Amino acid sequence: MSERRRVFGLGADVLASLWHAMGAFVAVGCVLVGRVLGGCVLGGVAGCSNADAKSERVVDVDGIRGAQASAAKREEALRKKFPRIGLVEGVQLVVRASPDPSARALGWLRNGARVRLGDEKRKTSTCRSGWRTVAPRGYVCVGQGIRVLEGSAAKKSSAAQAAQFQPLPYAYYFVKEPMVPQYHQLPSRDGQRAARAFANEYLSILAHSESQAARFLAGEIPGQTKKPSVVSRYLNRGFFLAGTGIEVRSRRRFVRTVTGAYVKEARLEKRSGPSYQGIELGKADSGETAKLPIAFVLRAARLRKKRERPDGTVVWSKDLEREPYPRHTVLSNWRGRERFGERIMHVLQDEPLASTEPRYLRSWFVGVAEAIKPPFKIEKDEPWVHVDISEQTLVLYRGSTPVYATLVSTGLPGHDTPTGTFSIRRKLISATMANLGPDAGDDRYRVEDVPWTQYFKKSFAVHGAFWHSRFGLQRSHGCVNVSPADALRVFGETWPEVPPGWHGVSTDQTGFRTSRVHVTR
Repeated sequence: MSERRRVFGLGADVLASLWHAMGAFVAVGCVLVGRVLGGCVLGGVAGCSNADAKSERVVDVDGIRGAQASAAKREEALRKKFPRIGLVEGVQLVVRASPDPSARALGWLRNGARVRLGDEKRKTSTCRSGWRTVAPRGYVCVGQGIRVLEGSAAKKSSAAQAAQFQPLPYAYYFVKEPMVPQYHQLPSRDGQRAARAFANEYLSILAHSESQAARFLAGEIPGQTKKPSVVSRYLNRGFFLAGTGIEVRSRRRFVRTVTGAYVKEARLEKRSGPSYQGIELGKADSGETAKLPIAFVLRAARLRKKRERPDGTVVWSKDLEREPYPRHTVLSNWRGRERFGERIMHVLQDEPLASTEPRYLRSWFVGVAEAIKPPFKIEKDEPWVHVDISEQTLVLYRGSTPVYATLVSTGLPGHDTPTGTFSIRRKLISATMANLGPDAGDDRYRVEDVPWTQYFKKSFAVHGAFWHSRFGLQRSHGCVNVSPADALRVFGETWPEVPPGWHGVSTDQTGFRTSRVHVTR
């Protein structure tokens, strides 16, 4: 009989090895870890409470040891093939299919990341310092945004690296004032005053003439004040930026951005993102099985009572004895839809059914995630996604089995989310999205490093949205918005898998497997 033991008594080395053996994407909160341990492991996994971690969960230690041994073998094979450690120092570095700067892009590495590199250097006219292979495939030019680490330096972590197992990979900030300077380096007090004076002069001109203000920014007005050299650019109010830490100069605090620039912290507002997240299917804390269909409340809603008149017409009245359902409530008493003339109502009835009168909610108050048959041929465990625009829901599948359901926000009218079946083309831990063109008007926006982004058609993507919590209602410019926790959950399940240390991958003729996104209305 296999030896069994409580997880609370496992050594940290065993748990760490198991973590590595499960791969880079198994760390998507408690959920995926729970498939092996049946609960939480120690060590601060996102979504696990201290109570969860200390609960007495029984696990198969022989299985853990087997995973540990298998992981050790894979790690040793990886070290032999890629014995060096590379530190990425460029803002974003492209991994090429061959040692050529014009070769196809396989993926991207981001500032602060560490990746394994091969020992052999291939010097070319475009890379005098030598191209090296990068795990698991591709080439990077050492000396052009990446350097090889030696000794103890290879073991140190980087503050700039994205948090790959958290709903938000970086700290995010809202620019709360107009014309906020972003600096190349930590500014002196004089440099900061000059930057502010330039911004104030621009805003004064803008109040009287947009065209003159544009000329001022372009430096076209004779004798005008010049933009201070310490300023890289000015940020508009309403923009979002991603930060990797706080640095202090002369008691002034600055946010260090992902790109290595600096912005005064006092002129920003930190955003932590919404806490909303969907439902794991096939399991529930109560021991009952969560399964589709699942009905979500989209807006705060009060139940309705039905009364039939002698002539057969229906009168609806509010049930004032029951509290309204808060937004995002899951309706465990949902029984289906019923048509009354041209009106469709959701039917809710508590148990036992025979002793209670049904109550109703109007159709636009509820979104229902329902199972569908795969609309294409699939492998047994192939992950894919169904987005239902009419219900504002997303269901994640593994093969023909639904494993996760949640609410989304798709495109507003005029920014419609495309329907059809698509393949994930690019998958990135974060990607900057912006609309800053001359015709943007009131639609101008810039969001740095949108988390857990999966492009499925041109600029349309499934991604995390930390700037709103209105999931279940149309809200976006065409993308499929999900909460950061949901975005991480879906990102961790779908193909392609992003290799350890990489920031993103491309599936365009690269050999990486891809998942499909099926969007219906």
